[in-house]
Amino acid sequence: MRGFERHMGRSVFWTAIVTVLAFWIGAGQLAAQGLEVDEDQPVALIADDVTYNSETGVLTATGNVEVFFGDRTLTADQITYNERTRRIGASGDIVLRDPEGTTVFGNVVDLDADLTDGIIRGAQSILGDQGKLAAVEARRFEERYNVLSKAVYSPCDVCADDPTPLWRIRARRIIHDEEDKQVHYENAWFDVLGVPLFWTPYFRHPDPTVDRASGFLAPSFSNSTNYGFGVQTPYFLVIDDQSDLTIEPFFTTNEGVVGIAEYRRAFSFGKLSFLASAIQTDFTGEDDLQGHIDTRAEFFTPNNFRLGWNVRAVTDDGYLRYFDFSSEDTLEAEGFAEKYRETWFVDTRVVRFQSLRNNEPAGQIPFAVPDIDARYELDNPVLGGVLGFGASSRLLLRTDGEDTSRVSFGADWEREEILPFGLAVTGFAEVRGDFFTVRNDTQFADNESLRLSPVAGIELRYPLIWETMGAGTHIIEPIGQAVIAPYGGNDQADFQNEDSLVTEFDEINLFDRTRFSGRDGFEEGPRFNLGIKYAVETQSGFAFNTTGGRILRFEDADEFSSGTGLVNSQSDWVVGWQASLDPLFTVSHRMRLADDGSLSRNDFTGQISYGRFNFATQYTFLEADPEIGQDDDREEISMGGSIRLSPNWRIRASMRRDLELDEFVNLGSGISYANECCEVDLFVNRSFTDSENVPASTSFGIQIRLITLGTSDPGFFDFAGANDSFETVTAPDR
Repeated sequence: MRGFERHMGRSVFWTAIVTVLAFWIGAGQLAAQGLEVDEDQPVALIADDVTYNSETGVLTATGNVEVFFGDRTLTADQITYNERTRRIGASGDIVLRDPEGTTVFGNVVDLDADLTDGIIRGAQSILGDQGKLAAVEARRFEERYNVLSKAVYSPCDVCADDPTPLWRIRARRIIHDEEDKQVHYENAWFDVLGVPLFWTPYFRHPDPTVDRASGFLAPSFSNSTNYGFGVQTPYFLVIDDQSDLTIEPFFTTNEGVVGIAEYRRAFSFGKLSFLASAIQTDFTGEDDLQGHIDTRAEFFTPNNFRLGWNVRAVTDDGYLRYFDFSSEDTLEAEGFAEKYRETWFVDTRVVRFQSLRNNEPAGQIPFAVPDIDARYELDNPVLGGVLGFGASSRLLLRTDGEDTSRVSFGADWEREEILPFGLAVTGFAEVRGDFFTVRNDTQFADNESLRLSPVAGIELRYPLIWETMGAGTHIIEPIGQAVIAPYGGNDQADFQNEDSLVTEFDEINLFDRTRFSGRDGFEEGPRFNLGIKYAVETQSGFAFNTTGGRILRFEDADEFSSGTGLVNSQSDWVVGWQASLDPLFTVSHRMRLADDGSLSRNDFTGQISYGRFNFATQYTFLEADPEIGQDDDREEISMGGSIRLSPNWRIRASMRRDLELDEFVNLGSGISYANECCEVDLFVNRSFTDSENVPASTSFGIQIRLITLGTSDPGFFDFAGANDSFETVTAPDR
């Protein structure tokens, strides 16, 4: 026999010997030729059988062959290595993996010794978790480029019965640049269900492993009775690792082009975004430049102050609704500076509201410059309890109306004791001084006034807990509060009530020491807040809790409006309950009712999820309260739901109806399809609300998202998801 042959079985012992032999052949021979060997990149080979011919210098490995070169691996049915040409040949079921996560399959392979350059026939490649490439032949060179001839790209899964993907890109040549992480196409066709739709001489997109890349994002299409047919074509531009810009022209047939742009930047000490739109339009009856801004920012100083702003503004009340940006009726512009610690905080804000409602003069809407709130608690107990000090200041200005201000200072104390038989007793006291000023009042002269607001009380809670066999844990807790406060607190000062006009009375604030949401209002007179709580949770996951009670006084509380249920010496009853069985349903109900059982508030919400079905509904009834501008009862119902017809198809519908006016507010429906490689969403919406410049309208549209091709929504500073994008440009020279 010429030369010699060695035959080895696949045992742990022989595997170790083969590994040493492969390293000697692959690395030792290279060293013998005077070439450098990277000791951090050893060659290792494992196989069922290995033969080596010393005359030809060819090593042949067969049966479950695995070759390791650093962090690259090659597996095949048979592999040959020629030490003279330093080439590796492989056949059978071939799999080549690189450190970037790219996996290549093939039938016949010819590679260099370090598995970086070569030819693969019958090549198939997986990029990241989703992208798939297939080609008649693939070449790899410069440890960077994979060039596929007569190739196809698609993230869609296929099967033997239906080998045609939902969509794919066919090209004469596909080049995958592993360094720039770009996939380039030459002479490419885009197919849907096997049918060619369009051709381009050149096309590129980032490979699926890229989080952010410049290029076009998926367009969206819509149609509205207001602006006509519309298409949005966003372009995402990566400026650097910390910032990006999205330019999104919104082409409409009736109004022209709405320019939309969003800039985002992340800093080591914070983040910011700026979104704006603009268009020259006459939808208001006059040819004007209209637009809006939406900007947010958050920064942290070295001493841990949090600074920032949240500003939203629009040129015309109907602009956002006309172009389907938003249906909100109030926008807020706010700047803030705050710092919170365990025993103290300070919070400073400048706030301005913009009303988009009809017949609400902008000049009479106040803006705060500034609104300051601060609190400090002593570290050590005082009389066994917690002593704290608070201060606040607020200045409200109007361009057409009175200017008001309030400066407040106060101190409060609270102590809780648990008695031996389980009764929880809490004592509390508070005193606050408020200094008010009113300027530019058209009905009253400018004035200044002072109010002193002392409050003290005691709270008793007696929680009772018991368990029942198989029925879970029950907790019932009677609660009683006795609060002492003087009468006439709201008469001590001549002031405008700015922050306590709208007061909600429900089971949530039943045991609060004041029902006013702000500091301008003062709840007068002694009172008793009485109620009971009950909760149960079973081992099956079912949970139920309820709270109910009322307030008893010696005199009527005329500081509240008539619709709150708080005016009479005996308040309305408030009751609320919630039941849930995760993940099937959650139901909650809140009521406010008089002694005769009549309801002045009735809120019901429910959500059910069962199998393929999801359904949610909300019903609201509020009795009229003319003192706060609500002249009529409010009663409406909204519902929405979806049905998953199959793993891929889902339909949905929603509605909102004003029961008091007996008319719809909004109707909407949609159908969507989603699989591993695309998402299609078709929707239609009808708004029945009209305003001074915006009539009731109907809009519909379609959004198509091709997975791995310009589909990601960047989100607010979620740079990790900012982008799969694509771009059509002039082909580079190669």
